[in-house]
Amino acid sequence: MNALPDSTVVRADPAYTRPTGRALAKWKRPRTWVSIMLLSISASVLCAPTAPAPFFDGVLHARSPHGVYTEIRFEPHRLVAQVHGPHICVLHAHLVHGDPHISRYAIEPPQGGRFCDELVDGEIVIRPHSSNDVMADFRSPRMRWSGEFRRFTPDR
Repeated sequence: MNALPDSTVVRADPAYTRPTGRALAKWKRPRTWVSIMLLSISASVLCAPTAPAPFFDGVLHARSPHGVYTEIRFEPHRLVAQVHGPHICVLHAHLVHGDPHISRYAIEPPQGGRFCDELVDGEIVIRPHSSNDVMADFRSPRMRWSGEFRRFTPDR
């Protein structure tokens, strides 16, 4: 006796026939977009350019008419002074006292350059005239240089 195949079709409930991955994708889709948006916002904040440190340039003078071009970059509680030729060196100093009228920075031990070596145990005194102009005195027991410095702007 030959049995005929059962011709009745059993239909399952459509809610149970969807692939699990598709249901999971629909459930995670809103969370994925929120995550992507938060990551892109975080990345844009991290990659955004920070405001540059105030940068001033000018000429330091001693008793002679010849001066030394110098750049001063102010950082939080510190400053970095780059002295150009013929006395090439870089000075780092940390804030000792600061108020709106005068700021005193103690010079840290330099890493070379005769000019900077002469400023060991010295200080840099900054007197602002305005937000764009400052007077700087570089003092040590062996020497004293001073000069007027202007805020650096690319258009000048």
